[in-house]
Amino acid sequence: MNKVVIAGRYPEAGLEILRSRCAGRYEICEAETAEKLQNCLDGTYYILRGTPMGADIIEKLSPRARLIHRWGVGYDAVDIKAAGEKGIIVSICAGVNSQPVAELAVLLMLASYRHLPQLLKRAAEGRKDKEDIIGRSWLISGKKVGLIGLGNIGRRVAKAVKGLGAEVVYYDPFRAAPETEKELGVQYMQLDEVLKDSDIISLHLPLTDSTKHLISAEKIALMKPAALLVNTARGGIIDTQALLKALQEKRIFGAALDTIEGEPIPADHPAFKLDNLLITPHAGGNTEDNNSHMAAYIMDNIDALENGGQVNPRSVVNGQYLKLQH
Repeated sequence: MNKVVIAGRYPEAGLEILRSRCAGRYEICEAETAEKLQNCLDGTYYILRGTPMGADIIEKLSPRARLIHRWGVGYDAVDIKAAGEKGIIVSICAGVNSQPVAELAVLLMLASYRHLPQLLKRAAEGRKDKEDIIGRSWLISGKKVGLIGLGNIGRRVAKAVKGLGAEVVYYDPFRAAPETEKELGVQYMQLDEVLKDSDIISLHLPLTDSTKHLISAEKIALMKPAALLVNTARGGIIDTQALLKALQEKRIFGAALDTIEGEPIPADHPAFKLDNLLITPHAGGNTEDNNSHMAAYIMDNIDALENGGQVNPRSVVNGQYLKLQH
């Protein structure tokens, strides 16, 4: 019986689905921490949530290892080259969490533009005065939203903000087909032009060597003084120190981050002292009603391999390294 290793901490509903789908068919090894994972290196299939898997760990995996599957779409914590060189497929839940992430991105835009935390605080204090907050609040309607990345999540954000009356422009290293641009009602622009022209900039791309600190001090300097920067992708895409400096100096309107470098950052981090920055604890991809979709997608890929088939090709992120094995 092949072994499924479930590494990291999971929403209970999702974990129960994984256990149920494995019952009687696979041996299970649950490893909540990286330390416990060291005791489960003899698996065939690995499911990772919040647990890194570098080359040092991959080198120790059993020759039986066939699949490393991320719970989510980020794979920067997995050495995909080392896995590929060992013939191990690395997969993500392509498109499965796009709706919850897109919804949180729009929520962060609205919460920032309307200063939701401050309004909630005023109400809790029994205060009615809000004119000063109204004087610095804005509508998404009529604004230009610039998307950096037009994948599954970016496209859903485009539809949502257009429904609120925004204009949408985008940059992606792989430009969408003309019919897709027409269907979504979006305009392609070069990266610097998106940064210069947009009122709201929302990041929707993976963290790779080429996107590390893509939003640098120089790129932040291109933004409008009234610009809002939203990141529901990966913290490392932004040069955090450069962003915090710009926010402290009020050179842009604000930022809203579901992910930040070094997360979770400590409670005394200077970021929490800024009144023009919202931070949430990397919660975008998970909702109770989406857990079942994530778990089912992963188990479908595992079952496909187990039954002699192939994983969903859209989910594979290290195909270029796997090809070297053939």
